[in-house]
Amino acid sequence: MRIVQISDLHFGRDRPELLEPLTHSIQDANPDLVAMAGDFVQRARNWQFRAARAFMDGLDVSWMGVPGNHDIPLFNVFARWTLPYAPYHRWIDTDLEPKLETSESVVLGLDTTDPYSWQRGRISHLQIDRIGDAIARESGKRTVIIVAHHPFHHAPDVEKDLMIGAPAALDDWSGRGPHVILSGHLHNWLVEPFVTRKGAQQTLQVHSGTGLSNRLRGNLNDYAILDIAEDIFHVTRMVAAEDGEGFIEDGQDTFQRSVEGWKAIHRAERAPREPSG
Repeated sequence: MRIVQISDLHFGRDRPELLEPLTHSIQDANPDLVAMAGDFVQRARNWQFRAARAFMDGLDVSWMGVPGNHDIPLFNVFARWTLPYAPYHRWIDTDLEPKLETSESVVLGLDTTDPYSWQRGRISHLQIDRIGDAIARESGKRTVIIVAHHPFHHAPDVEKDLMIGAPAALDDWSGRGPHVILSGHLHNWLVEPFVTRKGAQQTLQVHSGTGLSNRLRGNLNDYAILDIAEDIFHVTRMVAAEDGEGFIEDGQDTFQRSVEGWKAIHRAERAPREPSG
């Protein structure tokens, strides 16, 4: 199975010159699924969601997504507290936590947004139990892939607050079996098991940056191609070329899944180069 992971499109603060290159690059990858890890738009306005939905449908491939904190109204406080997901429901999906099962994997959407917080995410005990039960059912069988906007781990230099409930989720899931978390929010790239926590080798995080936003925070526009073949998991980073004409491959990480968790078995780093064609 091949999955393309994108995140933080931020329509309303996007780079229009990358729309066509990103579309063509994803289509060329020929994925079975596109997983969008939240922040479809910048300010939860209808015209921004309309553009985001047109982009997603224009990929001509099956896709699923979860909301991000920017997909909830910010300045309309009444709407934020009473009908925070109304625009998302209208334009993206009525289901905030979609699910897809294939012979290779179980892909679980997880809504980590909190309408009562401007930026910080939250995960409940019910959500932790639901995901944990799914991981336990599939342990040693299909790969469980969780799609969430907020990451479950922050590097020491990250200024944003870690999601409420994230440590409890990782502690619970580490005893259930190997799994993968796809996330966004921070606009940077990181792929690694959680090797600094007890049992954390069970959790492989794939944290992509922003596919289209002009708020790069010193990073590149990118997305991930995930290839799943039984117990082998390949993660390929695709980055926007400097001239904006396309996306090019910029390294690949390969991991092997076992009952002990994820083990890195290969890393291929490539210097950015001009796309062919």
